[in-house]
Amino acid sequence: MKIRHKLMILLLAIAIVPAVVASVLHRRSMLKTGDELAGQTRQMLIQNATHHLRTVVTDFGRLVTQYKTVIELALARQAREVEARLAAKPPGQPRLFFSQDYDTGTHVPTDLQTNENYRKVVGGKEQPIPISFGEQVFFVVKGIPAKRVADDMACLSTMPTVYRELYKTNPSLITWLYTSLETGLHSSYPGHGGYPDEYDPRKREWYTAANESRSLIWTLLPEVSTRWLAFTASVSVKRFDGSLAGVTAIDVNLAKALDTIALPVAWRPSATVMLVEAAPLTRGIADKLPIVSLEGGTGHHEEWQRPVDLQFVTSSDPERWEAMIIDMAAGRSGVRRMKYRGTDALWAYGSHREGNPLILVIVPYEVVVAGATGQGQLIRDTTFDSLKVAGLVIAGILLAAIVVAIASARSVTRPLYRLAEAARELSEGNFEAHANIRTGDEVQELADVFNQMGPQLEERQRMKQALTLAKQIQENLLPQESPSIEGFDIAGLSIPCDEIGGDYYDFIDLVELGKGQIGIALGDVTGHGIGAALLMASARSALRNQVDEHGSALDTLFNRLNNYLVRDTGGSRFITLFYGLLDGPTRRLRWISGGQDPALWLCRQTDKFRELTEGGSVPLGLFEEAKYEQAGPVTLEHGDIVLIGTDGIWEARNPEEEQFGKDRLKALLTERADAGAREICDAVVEAVTTFRGIQPQQDDITLVVIKSL
Repeated sequence: MKIRHKLMILLLAIAIVPAVVASVLHRRSMLKTGDELAGQTRQMLIQNATHHLRTVVTDFGRLVTQYKTVIELALARQAREVEARLAAKPPGQPRLFFSQDYDTGTHVPTDLQTNENYRKVVGGKEQPIPISFGEQVFFVVKGIPAKRVADDMACLSTMPTVYRELYKTNPSLITWLYTSLETGLHSSYPGHGGYPDEYDPRKREWYTAANESRSLIWTLLPEVSTRWLAFTASVSVKRFDGSLAGVTAIDVNLAKALDTIALPVAWRPSATVMLVEAAPLTRGIADKLPIVSLEGGTGHHEEWQRPVDLQFVTSSDPERWEAMIIDMAAGRSGVRRMKYRGTDALWAYGSHREGNPLILVIVPYEVVVAGATGQGQLIRDTTFDSLKVAGLVIAGILLAAIVVAIASARSVTRPLYRLAEAARELSEGNFEAHANIRTGDEVQELADVFNQMGPQLEERQRMKQALTLAKQIQENLLPQESPSIEGFDIAGLSIPCDEIGGDYYDFIDLVELGKGQIGIALGDVTGHGIGAALLMASARSALRNQVDEHGSALDTLFNRLNNYLVRDTGGSRFITLFYGLLDGPTRRLRWISGGQDPALWLCRQTDKFRELTEGGSVPLGLFEEAKYEQAGPVTLEHGDIVLIGTDGIWEARNPEEEQFGKDRLKALLTERADAGAREICDAVVEAVTTFRGIQPQQDDITLVVIKSL
């Protein structure tokens, strides 16, 4: 195959394959982005919806409690007014209106008019009924002579002023205010008709329950005039002599309170808002809850004498339903996702308060996340449109690649061949390989860069060999084995963070001072790399030379060593150094420090730590004639541990930028106090490495452990 054909295929592959791959990846990326964006939006919408629904049910629960308190206060006032009037002398010639008057229209108040808030069903249709806000209505139970209740009617004839005042406190919530007496007299406000002939309020549950409990009670019954389901707050009233007079009550339409619930416009058509009865919660886990009021429902009951035939709400998710019931019974509100009539939905429920109905707001899940679904589909549509455009672009690239391949095959392939030959020589170790290309284009630029690679690679090879040799030399300068002193276990360890480290430790056998005498040194040179390694080697050599002359005079030893390093480095570099003199037979340790962190001493008798802060001064190599003083001695008892280390241990950081710290180091020493010195060294390095995790090592780690046996 000719080179131009190969180049054409190559150019086509270079041009078309990336374009196709880019298009595929772009499609994947856009679809993934769309899914992620839709998922994030969906999550945000769910969080916002959960927060909004929780706020709605919580606020409604507070509102119901407030309404209940207002109604109970109003009822208490109403009861006092009724008892006061029954105890007073009946007024003369009261103005009275009876149920029959309202029904026939022959003798009615002048302000009688229909009101949309008061309706009844006639022939299957709702119609407003005429009412009077200026007057009340009297109804006498069938069979009771009017003369028997004449005085009570006269006494209650002035109640409209009280009823009217209480009604105005919350006209959107209060339906009827009324009083029924044991004598068979019943009065109600606003004035209206519609009482059945067989009606006897003394047999109604709100009446009998209030008489039995002699306290304020709440009941749920269809109202006799309109047949609407109402919550009734009732309480018994007494006569002047303390005998039972009857019951006074207020009917409340809590369904009106549902109108105050603010839901987003998009939710309204499909959301279900209802009040449920809380009584089943007191009897354990209920498999369904009675619906007291349903937003948008009529709440109308044809038979006022029969018990209320309520609808029920439940879910086909038994576990989540049970969790919701448990929350309700425990007085907790919340939002849960479960089925409602076969549809996935969010259920928001209020907390249970004794005597209050519970609110349920149910919103289909798809309605809540509709915005996210639409957003994801929009991105998909946009992606497919962009792919169509990409197809046209790829076709144009294909044609251009063919033309370029035919026109430029020879001018491109020859320089590339020469460059390939030079690269082959370089790969075989010829650092003088050279590609002589003068095309004046990017190929020449590539060749020029290639021609610079040989010398640079050769230099890097020399540097790598030098670093390897320096590392070997540095490793040989460190102790190859731990010292052997009777009564002590001593070990050291150094882990550099670069190829060549700046930390240093040493064990110096001081036989000239006596048997069992050993010098222990640990230092940290500023910086890393070859410069730090050279200073470390120089400091090691100087220390060993000075030890031979001033072995036991630690202050003189450090003063001389400091002056030597200042002259050697010109004060531009320094080293922190700890040096200790351990006397094996007496178990005593003296020490001196130039800027090195204090050693840690664990006293096993007390299991407490002491930092050997005495004898500290400035780092070596900074100031000539700096003064250093030795510290100690301290006597090491059986089991005592002394750890000398560099800051690469406690200043190591994890991915959260938290330091390892000395507290963790102390805890580790306490935990591993029974281990050998070498095991403790390894345990410290392992703990720091584990703590650091994926974080790279930023500083050398060097430590020496002295354990008294």
